[in-house]
Amino acid sequence: MKEQKEYNFDALLTHLGEFGRYQRRVYSLVCLMTLVGAWHTLVQVFLAGIIDHWCQVPEIQSSDCQEWNLTDAECQEVTKDIGIPIGDSDQYAQCERYNLTDVEVYPGIDLNNSTQTIPCNSGWVYNTSQYKTTIISDFDLVCGKSSFSNLAQSIFFSGMLCGNILFGAIADRVGRRHTLLVALVIQLTAGIATVFSPNYVTFVILRFLIALGNGGIMILSLVIGTEFVGPSKRILVCVVGYLFSTLGSMSLALLAFLIRKWRVLQFVVSAPSSILCFFIIFIPESARWLISRGRLKEADEIIQRVARTNQVEMPESLLEGYKEKNEDKKQQEVKVVGSSDPKNPFLYPNMRRGLLCLMWMGFVNSMVNYGLSLNATNFGFNQYLDFFLVVSADIIGILLCYYTVEKWGRVITVCVAMILGGSLCIVTGFLVDGIAKVIVASLGKVGIAASFAVSLFLPIEIFPTPVRTISTGVVGMAVGVGSILSPLLLILSDTWSPLPLVVFGSLSISAGFVALFLPETMGRKLPETMQEGEALCARRRTGGRGSYGSLIDNSHEDEEIT
Repeated sequence: MKEQKEYNFDALLTHLGEFGRYQRRVYSLVCLMTLVGAWHTLVQVFLAGIIDHWCQVPEIQSSDCQEWNLTDAECQEVTKDIGIPIGDSDQYAQCERYNLTDVEVYPGIDLNNSTQTIPCNSGWVYNTSQYKTTIISDFDLVCGKSSFSNLAQSIFFSGMLCGNILFGAIADRVGRRHTLLVALVIQLTAGIATVFSPNYVTFVILRFLIALGNGGIMILSLVIGTEFVGPSKRILVCVVGYLFSTLGSMSLALLAFLIRKWRVLQFVVSAPSSILCFFIIFIPESARWLISRGRLKEADEIIQRVARTNQVEMPESLLEGYKEKNEDKKQQEVKVVGSSDPKNPFLYPNMRRGLLCLMWMGFVNSMVNYGLSLNATNFGFNQYLDFFLVVSADIIGILLCYYTVEKWGRVITVCVAMILGGSLCIVTGFLVDGIAKVIVASLGKVGIAASFAVSLFLPIEIFPTPVRTISTGVVGMAVGVGSILSPLLLILSDTWSPLPLVVFGSLSISAGFVALFLPETMGRKLPETMQEGEALCARRRTGGRGSYGSLIDNSHEDEEIT
């Protein structure tokens, strides 16, 4: 009998071992990159930590305190009592002080309603009991500049968006491996340089460059991790990758607790990338990408290497005959769809609908997910513990996601998770600060985390190999836009404190219903051609398992590789 040359790459992976020793080794390195990436994404929560401040009062000198026989701590309190007015909330004003020119001052003097107040014209004094230094204190981002820290985080997320698009497109053209190395080098170089930022503008520019590399690393880690595992293990690797990202966020709370100076903290989260750059030696190029580019000899070498490591015997030249069949499929997809540019998913009506749905879901998921994480230190209990509890809720969401996507399917899981998570976000907005607010917010984060995890791998499962990375990058673009707006929406709390959470919750509920327009991918192989991707997206969530519909003949799908 003539040897069967199977060109279904998922069937090939099943024979190699869907998640064998070789894949586990490579993916463990990829996961370390996502962990460090999570540090960079959320570290500004602590670099720009909430810090109490008040006006410098130059009229009161240390010599005055010595004359009054006061210690340094007593001098600071007396200076505030004398020079800083009390606001409406019975707290010292942060942006104005008394004009003490030609006023004789002494401990115990009461200047309320009798002395003119002026803006802080001599700088500020910062409470260093919790944070020794932050970008707030180093760059005086207070009063009229209080929104600058939110703006810096938005600019960072802009860099993530650009990284998703730029490196996604480059990876589809030149390969995943070399593109990943470039992204790592950019992340490392800009991260270390940020430590020496002399001013706010330099800090923002360097953070943008960090994000540029970070965006590329995140998307390429996801693509590399999923392209080389079999269908039954694809959800596992996506969940594990998200789990490592969550562990990175959780460990960040510990790092920030131990390191109270922002420049030292920035160095600590940046330095590990120097080691990750060397790990690229052990990460191969994607065999699936090589096959899609017609580089069959290189793909065959990698597959044989995987077979040896996984201790699987493979026949020689396993990919012989693939090129001819692949060319036939390319001709068929152009004939069926009739597009002048068959490598553009927006030109295919069903893939376009699926891509737009995923973009909206990614936009909302990102906005709500990062909004809750960035706002976690404002829930009024303990900044480090609040942050830890809110981000650790992702673990529960990830585990629920892993269980339900194989029981209920992807679509139902993301729909229910987003509706429940959004509802709890709205409830959180109307609770008073304290532990109860932290708990409800964490429960809402569980639902958002579950839906976010599903949204990460849905583009991988829905879109075909020629446009998988760029489609994932387009969804990543929507994710980036959501993250950009997230810190800016938090400023709305100055108008009405529950407003940001009400907006987050409402949008999340809407995205839950949008998910119902997506195809169910549970149990399906990854589409390899544009024709297969278009047929899959045409099926919606009611389609059965296995085939893509009448456009594609998959009668070979269950044939055994010999």
